[in-house]
Parts: sequence; C-alpha cells; structure tokens
Amino acid sequence: MMAARRFSAATPSSPLLLRRRLLSSQPQPTAAAAEADAGAGEWVRRAGALSLLGLTGAVAASAVSDLSVFLSCSSQAIEKASQNQQIVNAIGAPIVRGPWYSASIAVNHARHSVSCTFPVSAPQGNGLLKFKAVRSGDESWFSFLQPNDWEILLMDAILDVPTDDGKHQTIRVTIPDNTAPPPAIDCKACKSQPTLTPPPPPSPSPPQK
Repeated sequence: MMAARRFSAATPSSPLLLRRRLLSSQPQPTAAAAEADAGAGEWVRRAGALSLLGLTGAVAASAVSDLSVFLSCSSQAIEKASQNQQIVNAIGAPIVRGPWYSASIAVNHARHSVSCTFPVSAPQGNGLLKFKAVRSGDESWFSFLQPNDWEILLMDAILDVPTDDGKHQTIRVTIPDNTAPPPAIDCKACKSQPTLTPPPPPSPSPPQK
C-alpha cells in the first residue's frame, strides 16, 4: 500500500504540474527581439512629438502674422477715422483701438486682402470700424509685416453715441476713399497746332450784260 501511494504521488497527474511543463516548453522571447520592439516604439514616439511640434509652430506663426496685419491695418483705419470730421464730431478725439481679442479678421490664403472689424473708443462714445484692405507690396512671404504695403479700400464706422436724455444713438458713417483724382492731361501738342480758319465763301459774280 505504501508503494502504491508513492507511485500515485510521483505520477504527473496534477493539473498544476502539467501547466508548468507546458509553460516551460514554450519558446521565450529573446533579448534582441525585446530591444528591437523597444527601439521601434521609441522612434514612433519621437516622430509623433516632432509632428506635434511642427503643427504647433505653424499655428503660432499664422497667429503672429495675423496679429501683425491687424495692428498695421487698424492703425491706418484709426488714422483715416481721425481725419473724418463727422466721426470726430460724434465721438470725439483721440480715437483709441480696442482690445485685439475683440476683433475679427479674415486674411485670404495668398495674403493679398484682409477684412477686419474691431472696436474703438473715444471721449464721447465708442463704435466699430469695418474695413477691407489689399496688399500692394511685393510677393515675398514677409512683406505682409510692412505696414505701408496695405491700402484700405472700403471703410465704415458704426458709432454708438449717448444722447442728452440718457439713450444711445447709432450712427453709420461711410468713409470715402481719399485718393486724389489723377491730374488733368495738359496736351501741349494739341495747343501748338494752328487753328484752321475756314475759307470765305466765294463772292457772287457780277451779272453779265
């Protein structure tokens, strides 16, 4: 009986023993394969970080360029508004630009035109200036940073002026283009030509006798 118990204890009938043998018989990953997987994962993480950094830089550069365009064009718009007597009579002077985060700006893809609306304030009231400008400089990428390259074509002012009875009055002013008309052409060649005098009519012949 003792021999039978020893035999049954020595037989590999235990499930735990079978599981251990199966696990030990499976091939284990080598150290080289583990290092290769770790290296591939590191390259993927680096590529993702570089892509995110490039995208962030592009967005930041676009924001800086839009801010530069806004500051340049809004300064010209305030200058034109300060020269308009109707606006000065309504809200006073000086006219101060409002915060940039309250403005809306749209620049086309080629950066040749811009549309903008921004708030202004003055001693007697406040309002909004709306304008459309075009770039007249060269085609270089950084030419939009030059303030003199932008020319305002259309501009409107929506003014909010308080009245004597405590209410507010809205005034809309369209600022015309201040571009001087082209000078008249002085055609000296036309003046130097002699004036043609028509010949006198022929005198009637005397009657024949």
